[in-house]
Amino acid sequence: MTIRDILTAVFLLMITVLANSFIWLNGAATNPYAVLILVPMAAAMLLLPFRLAWLVILIGVAGQWLQLQAPLPTHHQMDTHYRAMVYGQMFAGLLLGVTLHILRIRIVRQQQALRALHQRQHRDEQLVTIGTAAAQFSHEVATPIQTIQFMLEDVRQQYPNDEDLQRAEQQIKRIHNLLLDWRQVAEDVRTHRVLELQVNELVQQVRDALLIARPDIRVHWHDDEQPGCIIQADRTLIPAILSLLHNAADAAPLDSKIDVKTRVVENTWQMIIRNEGEPLDAPRKRGLGRELLPSSRGVGAGAMLSYATFERFGGTVSWHAEAGYTVTEINMPVAVRHD
Repeated sequence: MTIRDILTAVFLLMITVLANSFIWLNGAATNPYAVLILVPMAAAMLLLPFRLAWLVILIGVAGQWLQLQAPLPTHHQMDTHYRAMVYGQMFAGLLLGVTLHILRIRIVRQQQALRALHQRQHRDEQLVTIGTAAAQFSHEVATPIQTIQFMLEDVRQQYPNDEDLQRAEQQIKRIHNLLLDWRQVAEDVRTHRVLELQVNELVQQVRDALLIARPDIRVHWHDDEQPGCIIQADRTLIPAILSLLHNAADAAPLDSKIDVKTRVVENTWQMIIRNEGEPLDAPRKRGLGRELLPSSRGVGAGAMLSYATFERFGGTVSWHAEAGYTVTEINMPVAVRHD
């Protein structure tokens, strides 16, 4: 509710009161122009918040009812007709308020749906751009990686016991495997292939992948064993979860601990990530995952990709602050398989 709304409400209330007073002094129930009181009532419902709008409408209806208390200029058989006119105007005012209230709610919901559709379309365009760039990057990187592998093989023949060479070969092999995994993930997405992932195995794969990728961070896991629980998703689910864990690790101070809790509540698998660090402000909290948000640590592409991945499989991800911690909550629907 803004100052403009309050001033508009005061203006419409003044018009309503003055109009009722004028009609009272000029025939009351017999005045045919009493129906014009519906105009400021309709304007209030169109322009004001619902509480102020209903205040104007109720005062207008009360003013119409007071017209029945004014002395009528005649006492013949038309009195009943005049009273019926006032009751009809009161009913029309209330009906007008209810109708416009319902219409405004529907219009607001349609606007929200259109806004969400526009945001989703904009996000999908950004995701397509990121995906195209990533595909081109993986294609361009594949050839240099193969060349380096051949060169290392040649060097290996000359220095078969060199430890530095072994470490370099391990890292090149890891990059090669990551490229193969990326191609497999891209193929799954292209063919809409959905897998049944065991919750316990999924958590273990995430833990192993995080330990390999970020051995420097301390993660305290609180895992509830959930045998038989299945999540239907593709291979992009694990990278989406890892991306959020990387973000939590990047946002946390050095030597701090990250708490990760997993559980199943009412057919929903939850992963709750708590990390110390600067809390999210309101604008970033609303936009994180829905659009690119440039900051000192990046543009939020990982969060947006993760958000889209969970959304594709009926899940959600949200962020909020809690006692000095930033909490990331993942929710995914699960099914139970009884062997």
